[in-house]
Parts: sequence; structure tokens; C-alpha cells
Amino acid sequence: MQKNRKLIALDVDGTLLDSTHQILPSTKRALRQLASQGHVILLATARPPRSTANIAKQLGMPDALFIALNGATIVCSGEIITEHSIQRHAVQLLVKETRHRQLHANLMADWNWFIEDDSPWCQKEAEIVGISPTKVADLTDLNLPSAQKILIIGDVKDISAFYDWALAETLPISVSLSKPNYCEIVQQGVSKAHALLEAGKMLGIPPADIIAFGDGDNDKELVEVAGIGVAMGNSMPTVIEAADFVTKTNDNDGIYHALMHYGLISL
Repeated sequence: MQKNRKLIALDVDGTLLDSTHQILPSTKRALRQLASQGHVILLATARPPRSTANIAKQLGMPDALFIALNGATIVCSGEIITEHSIQRHAVQLLVKETRHRQLHANLMADWNWFIEDDSPWCQKEAEIVGISPTKVADLTDLNLPSAQKILIIGDVKDISAFYDWALAETLPISVSLSKPNYCEIVQQGVSKAHALLEAGKMLGIPPADIIAFGDGDNDKELVEVAGIGVAMGNSMPTVIEAADFVTKTNDNDGIYHALMHYGLISL
């Protein structure tokens, strides 16, 4: 095993991808150089597995280990190897509350994405992640597979109110915002950070040799547990406060700049 092999963990939206949802040429060059040196690239995202697998293919790493659904799922070589599902009673209560508040609920279960109603929010999300959801009559139907994540989308003010409500409820869930109008819900104790440490153990790489990049509230713990935590210049304030280093934005070669700063690439 290579001495001082690093694990580079990358959030996807707002970090690996720019604001047009593309991977910058500088990022591609930097990651290729890291891989050629024996370092490991790990995607750690709130996206569903199917979408994350497509991003991994774009990077030329179709069989790589990656974290999806905010840490609820770990995938390797196209197979889900770890997953944590939300308790059924919590799913039912959360979905009913989104209906009451007229918010858009999305259930992520294994490789599936389920919705009850089409909406502009859903259409936009489908364009972003590059996959389409399956429409069902009732997201609380017990015949559906167990959900590992619920994504609630709406206007910023309404999502903020829902976020506060969810935090106040005594449900076995973890709640975070990946962006101001996206509320992400997973089972209690699940996070990108916990999944990252689990992935590090699988790869034989200790936390001290992990470098994690992120921008959203759901990345705060990710950058905290890594040996080096990097916040993108476009990050939420909580991530910037938690980071060891604040790089440039995702539109301005932020990943490349940070890797150069730490002497990991020589482009």
C-alpha cells in the first residue's frame, strides 16, 4: 500500500460541479493526477445512487466506492454495500406534513426515486441529476421499498419553516439543508461524515489522511471529521466556520486551488 495515500472526498453539487452542473477542466486534470499518484477519489453526495454512478463514470471511475443519499448508502462496483433506511412511521409523518404545507416530497429508496406529483421543482431536479423519478399514488404506501432519504423542495421561506418543524419533532431522523430550498432527511445517526469514516476503514485510510471538500450544511460534519476539511468559496457559513481551509468557488477552480495549496498536485 502506498505510504501516505490520501482519500479525497468530494461533495458533488456546489463542489465538484460548477453552477451549470459541469465538471471544470481544471478539476478533471487535478483528479486524474491524484489518481495517477495512487490517491483515492471518493464522491460523497446527497444525490441518489443512479445519478452518482453517472458522475463517477464521467470521472472515469465507474467501479469506484462512493457515498450517496447523504451517507445513507455506500456503493461499490455498482452494488449497494451499505444502507440505512428511515423508519416507516417517520416517513409517513413527514410525507403527511409536506402535503399539509404544500411542499414537494421525494423518496429515495435503493436505486429508485419516487414522487406523488409532477412539479417544476421535480422537473428541475431531474434535469440537474440526470435521471427521472417514478410517479406513485402514495409515498406512504407500505408496498414501496424502504426509503433511505426524503428530499423536501420548496420556496426558501417554506423550507426553512419545515426544517425548524422537523428539528423540533421527536423523530429518529437527521435533518439538514443541502441548499436553502432543499431539506434532506435521513435516519438518525446517518451522515456523510459517518459514511466517510466507514469508507476510510474499508480502504485502510485513517481520518488524518482524508481531505474532504464541501459547501452545504450537510457537508459541515464531513469537513470536520477529515484530517483536512476544505470549504468552497460558495459555502454556507456553517461549513466555512468548520473548515481548515476556504478555497475559491466551484466556478473558479476551487478544487484545483486547494489541491495546489496543499501540494498534492503540480499542474
